[in-house]
Amino acid sequence: MNKELEKIQQAQDLYNQWVELLPELEKSFEQWKKATDIIEQLGKFYFSDKWRDLHDNADQYKIDTKGNYSVLSEDAVWNAVHEKRELDLQWLKAIVAKLD
Repeated sequence: MNKELEKIQQAQDLYNQWVELLPELEKSFEQWKKATDIIEQLGKFYFSDKWRDLHDNADQYKIDTKGNYSVLSEDAVWNAVHEKRELDLQWLKAIVAKLD
C-alpha cells in the first residue's frame, strides 16, 4: 500500500472511530445535564434553612439510603456538590484547552 493510501485509510479509521463514539458522547452529555439537575436539587435541599433542623433530628426519620450515606449526614450532600464541581472544572479545562 502506498503512503498516500495509508494516510487516507488512517483518516478513515479515525472517522469510523468518531462515528462509533459520537452516540456515547451525546449520551454522556445528557447524563451530565441530568447530574447537574440532581446536584442543583440536592444543593437547594442541603443549603436550605430547614436542613440544620432536619440534621439535628435525623434519628426521628426512617429513610431508605440504599446503603449510601444519609442526606441528613454532615458531609454527604456537601461532598457530592463539591465532587460535581470538581468534575465540571476538569471537563471545562479539558474543553478550553482543545479550543485553542
